[in-house]
Amino acid sequence: MQRIKNPLRGQETKVHQQLKKLYLDSIIQGEQEVPIEIDNRKFRIDVFDTLNNRAFEIQRHNFGKGFYDKIELLTRKKSIMKVIIVHPIVVRQKITRMKNGNIIGTSYINKTKKADFYSLFEKLVSFRTPFIPEKLGFDVLLIREHVKKEFIGRWKKSNRPRYKMIQRELINIENSIKIRKKADLLTFLPENLPKVFTNLNISDQLEIQGNERRKSRIAGWMTYSLCNLGLLSQVGKKGRAHLFKIPK
Repeated sequence: MQRIKNPLRGQETKVHQQLKKLYLDSIIQGEQEVPIEIDNRKFRIDVFDTLNNRAFEIQRHNFGKGFYDKIELLTRKKSIMKVIIVHPIVVRQKITRMKNGNIIGTSYINKTKKADFYSLFEKLVSFRTPFIPEKLGFDVLLIREHVKKEFIGRWKKSNRPRYKMIQRELINIENSIKIRKKADLLTFLPENLPKVFTNLNISDQLEIQGNERRKSRIAGWMTYSLCNLGLLSQVGKKGRAHLFKIPK
């Protein structure tokens, strides 16, 4: 089966551009695409708040080494800069299918059973920078987007139509939360956990959309991420289950 190359890979989508403008418009004095050099490494900051020395970095997908290395350099101890990672999560989509520039169909997808604020932890499992409130924060956005796809032919075996994505556009931000303190992240944990707890203790009490499998995966992502961020400690095992506690 021939793979279709995503033309948006490595390029800035319209959603990214729109969010940059929204953040730039929300601050008194700032700039977009600000170049910065640290340890002979060159970066660009999506939006920089020049009055408050805050950098806003919009990151939808990859929270891996290249990204967290950049954040770690920007938030190092001697830096006076604070970085806010803006993470948009798609909860609803409008999909427009096109052929030769003409609309041939429209559909809508509701992702709220698989996407919510807890989806942040799916990305944070790749993030390795400790959470220091004076240096780092998160804005988590639940968004609705418009995806445009262009018809490029049909599959040989099934004769089903093939499409490639040509653009993503922001429709609106449905909800958002700001994470500025350690307590803001720890509030994702259920309230009535024992002092020492397992992933199963978490998943059993999670009141989120989705099936038991999703709750189990979210619990695992949460404990792994919170340990990496320095907000949880792994204190042993009980059978095959890891034990965790919130350090004092």
